[in-house]
Amino acid sequence: MSIVAAVSRIIDQHGETMTLQRAGHTDLAVKGKRVAGGSTEPIGGTARQQEFDVKLSLTQLLASAWASKAPSASTDSIVIDGRVRAILDVRPLRHGADVAAYVLTVAG
Repeated sequence: MSIVAAVSRIIDQHGETMTLQRAGHTDLAVKGKRVAGGSTEPIGGTARQQEFDVKLSLTQLLASAWASKAPSASTDSIVIDGRVRAILDVRPLRHGADVAAYVLTVAG
């Protein structure tokens, strides 16, 4: 089994279902795993928002009808636990030339 398949299998088994949203496209149910840590950031007055990383499996992305299989901070958002969260950053986790997963920094 390739490392790419192994990483997706682990996230698929131990992750939670999230919904990736892209304007003009059908929402996509994906599996993601929250990364330990994170922070809260002030957004005005006493209000704060969470920021944390999510490792996203490639399984559902690759099987989707979306032309671009990579998540994007400029066009996408993600719903986690019923809450829409902005994607601040997308980083591919690579094994050589292959992308094994994506790490999203999300806020909201």
